[in-house]
Amino acid sequence: MQEKIRLKKPYKLKGAVVIVRIAALAAILTIAKLALSFIPNVELVTVLVLVYGSALGGMYALPATLIFCAIEVALYGVGSWVPLYFAYWPALALCGCALKGGRLPLALVFGVIGSALFGVLSAAFDTLFVAASLAKSKLWAYFVAYYIRGLYFDIVHVISSFVTIFLLYTPLTIALKEAKRRSVSG
Repeated sequence: MQEKIRLKKPYKLKGAVVIVRIAALAAILTIAKLALSFIPNVELVTVLVLVYGSALGGMYALPATLIFCAIEVALYGVGSWVPLYFAYWPALALCGCALKGGRLPLALVFGVIGSALFGVLSAAFDTLFVAASLAKSKLWAYFVAYYIRGLYFDIVHVISSFVTIFLLYTPLTIALKEAKRRSVSG
């Protein structure tokens, strides 16, 4: 007769709990983005990614952001924005990891600078995407024109990131840390 090995409950569930949490976090990012998609460049993804990094660390924030990026590609197809997403969102998650303790002023700095940088990088990636069809001397002019054309949207993005981080970062971080503390396997 085989002897059954009994493991403590947290050890039985730990792997499954981690996978379910990551999937839920990625789903929340996607739902939050879709929920506000009718308002151009106003999103909750920035604050959520910072909160995930701050409250849960890289073990959850990085996979959740990468899955979010993959879902975005599945929903919208491949474009010049794809490398930007796969670079920017995990980098922002790492910035969130640096916020251990939930420091709002630093979260605002990361969020605002990150949102402004996102606009610059987006214009740069789009410029590189059409670089083969432009003379090298025209790349800078194209980049400047493209960036200026989208500047209004970048300003809206920066302001909305500031407002959402200011209002939501601290309560969401506290709530997520408390949920983690009370959960099955910590």
